[in-house]
Amino acid sequence: MLMEAQETTISFVMPCFNDGTSIEKAVNSLLDQDLPGIEVIVVNDGSDSDTKKVLDMLAETKPIKVIHFEQNKGACVARNEGAKIAKGKYLSFLPADAILYPGMARIWYEHLEEFKEYDFLYGGYRFIDEHGEPLPNSDYFFQSFEPYLLEVNNYIDGSFPIRRESFWKYAKIMNQPDGLWDATVKSLQDWDFWLSVVKNGGKGLYVQDIFFGTTPPHPGGLSFDSSQNWVDRINYIKKKHNIPDRKLCVASLGAGFHAKRIAYILNADFKEMPSFKPHTYEAIYCIGFYPEFAAQQDQMFFNNLYNQAEGRTAAKKVVHFVGTDVWQLYNLSIRSLKVWQNYLKNAVDVVLCESDFIQAELNELGIHAEIVPIPPAKLYELKPLPKDFTIAVYQPLVNAQFYRPAEMREIAKVMPQVKFKFFGNPNEKGQDKEIANIEHCGFIDNMETFIDECSAIIRFPIHDGLPISVLEFMLAGRYALASVPIRHALCLPEFNLEQAVAGVVQMMSNAKEPNIVASDYWRNELDHDKYKKTIYNFTGYNPKEYWENRALSWTQQAAQMPIEIEEVKKMFEKTGAKSVLDIGCGDGRWYPHLKEWGVEKYEGRDISENLIKQAQIRFPHEKDNFHATKVEDMPSVVDKIDLVFSYTCLEHITEEEFPKAVEAIKGRGKKLLLIEPTNFTSRYYCHNHDYEKHFKVIEKVKLADKEIMLCDLV
Repeated sequence: MLMEAQETTISFVMPCFNDGTSIEKAVNSLLDQDLPGIEVIVVNDGSDSDTKKVLDMLAETKPIKVIHFEQNKGACVARNEGAKIAKGKYLSFLPADAILYPGMARIWYEHLEEFKEYDFLYGGYRFIDEHGEPLPNSDYFFQSFEPYLLEVNNYIDGSFPIRRESFWKYAKIMNQPDGLWDATVKSLQDWDFWLSVVKNGGKGLYVQDIFFGTTPPHPGGLSFDSSQNWVDRINYIKKKHNIPDRKLCVASLGAGFHAKRIAYILNADFKEMPSFKPHTYEAIYCIGFYPEFAAQQDQMFFNNLYNQAEGRTAAKKVVHFVGTDVWQLYNLSIRSLKVWQNYLKNAVDVVLCESDFIQAELNELGIHAEIVPIPPAKLYELKPLPKDFTIAVYQPLVNAQFYRPAEMREIAKVMPQVKFKFFGNPNEKGQDKEIANIEHCGFIDNMETFIDECSAIIRFPIHDGLPISVLEFMLAGRYALASVPIRHALCLPEFNLEQAVAGVVQMMSNAKEPNIVASDYWRNELDHDKYKKTIYNFTGYNPKEYWENRALSWTQQAAQMPIEIEEVKKMFEKTGAKSVLDIGCGDGRWYPHLKEWGVEKYEGRDISENLIKQAQIRFPHEKDNFHATKVEDMPSVVDKIDLVFSYTCLEHITEEEFPKAVEAIKGRGKKLLLIEPTNFTSRYYCHNHDYEKHFKVIEKVKLADKEIMLCDLV
């Protein structure tokens, strides 16, 4: 790449706040680059005297510019001030504790010069120690440019280069005349920065490489601030950029490519490991559940990956088996399989699979799952078949032997009259050197065009689920030969070369017209709206359904769970109540205590018929006084009861239904005794209500994890 002699290529704007021990190494890593025309601007953001001395020395001995702030103004102001005087065609905002690796500035410059349609470039980085040595397992590569996923994940570091003209263009659009870095954003500033670009039409070029090293978050730093205030900082930026607060998170450790597609269909967030940061999700929908990652699979359901003592999330947990994970279950020992059976029964709320044949396999393994096929991102339209009969064969780079590469080549070899397109391996492109009718197509970026060129697809892995590629082909009216019984495809469950060739011959004879029957069937089965409705039903909170299903386990749990009898008794005695309505009574665990305290007339109500039946069995003499009713549906009465009693009942009523529940309670009693958790994050079946807003609280007592509140309902 030829450059004009005096051209300033990249301006590195480096904020510096008390970084005197690292700044020289950072500056040297920039000046040692092999790209001409580099400009280095260090902005001293009110550092201590020691750092100021270091910067003054560097300004005298190095070809750099130093701007001094007398007082600390924050990194955003420092970056913007540096950008105002920068002359480079591109701007980079590396921190003062970073080291840019040799040759990387040239890669940045040459890529952005070649691909002029992109506003910025990004890739990976790593965490290093104070000596510049890589820390274990600290390389971060992220993923290809996807604007939707940037709404969900802060996956582009703010150090990567942006065109100077783009910087000021998007600053103007965001009404930030001082620069694109927003000083009102306390942390996660790089996320805000790139959202300001991307949500206004900017494009990023992803280059898979490690470009620089930087030290981990430290107390007082911006990353440390975000780690301590994650939810607040996230919500601030979401509000600024009109990003919805999505309550469903799609997660995956072994099928991330599919999970991202599913998140987009569902308008959900995607997180490989949701517990990596605090969150407020009401449901976690895990795509693929692999014994290979057993410990990590369970960790996605923790509240905090780094403090597992905080326990498991209250979010609803849904697992969707996809094929390879079932194969791994088959290869477990009997003892390990029993562990998984117990785990999926007791630690997961819903188990799903994609097809009847996978459901049968899971049943054989002692695991019950409901069938929900996962649709492709796009339901391709029915298309005419190509002139020449052409077969697509999926042959990936990863786990290649699982897909019988030798056998697939043998099929092509004995059928020279048929064209074969092998796809999925990015390292193999062009005509095969040994078998003339095989074309290696690499990784397919445009599946629709690829399908247009094919008449059929064959797929014979050792084990399979309901493969997306086969569904995509059949949606477009193509034919399929597979190792599993997919509707309207030919099936060869036990691979045999002779029978596989016979199957291809049969497809050739059928392929006079598009496979309309398959296209129509799968278009209905894989309808996106239908899938969204189904998944949101599974991941949503239906109070009655939830408590009916949980009745038995709740009773067992309640028998072991201590309750605050003495503390509740003290508050109860102040009411003088002789008649009590116990809402959310469960199996009647408070009934004997209330009777002991002098209650003469007792009535218990619960949403779950199963729990009411257990209460009636425990206290047969009170059988007629236990009723299955939602709190919200209780009718008002003229003769109100002395006291409505609620022990952790109202927290399970949704925000939408809560006002109705309040009115129902006020229509039934004179006083209300609440024993409820407060000041927690609402999710799934636990909701944090502002009780003092809805009820007149006349006295309250703080317990370890709840509050006792005596309220006047009159």
